[in-house]
Amino acid sequence: MQKENFDLQEFRSRVKKGNDPHGPVRETLGRLGDRWTPLLLMVLGSGMMRYTQLLREINSMADSPVSQRILTLKLRACERDGFIKRNVIPTVPPQVEYCLTPLGQQMVFELDHLIKWLEDHTSAIYAARAHYDSNHSSSA
Repeated sequence: MQKENFDLQEFRSRVKKGNDPHGPVRETLGRLGDRWTPLLLMVLGSGMMRYTQLLREINSMADSPVSQRILTLKLRACERDGFIKRNVIPTVPPQVEYCLTPLGQQMVFELDHLIKWLEDHTSAIYAARAHYDSNHSSSA
């Protein structure tokens, strides 16, 4: 079901309420638009994983590997937002497991819908790109 017109006025008021650059709406949207966070959340959607398994899974799907440093930063940000839970197992050396929280599970559900929509509309996106490129090829 699609609205005929987008309510810009209503959206403007929502943006003004959530326009704090350090607020959860803007920060989380920025995170979800980065290269690694959606993939990280989707991988954890399959269940609890240890750090090395998570790193291996993400790198098996990525076009280039994520570094341990970047993965650690993304995990911390997702933990801070309440999407994942970190569990340290007191062994030598310590082992760390990650899993989605209920909030993270809801986010993965929504991300999966968006990804499916993108998959369903891939041919339309390619056609739009080809049309744009053919009309703008000389203005590079």
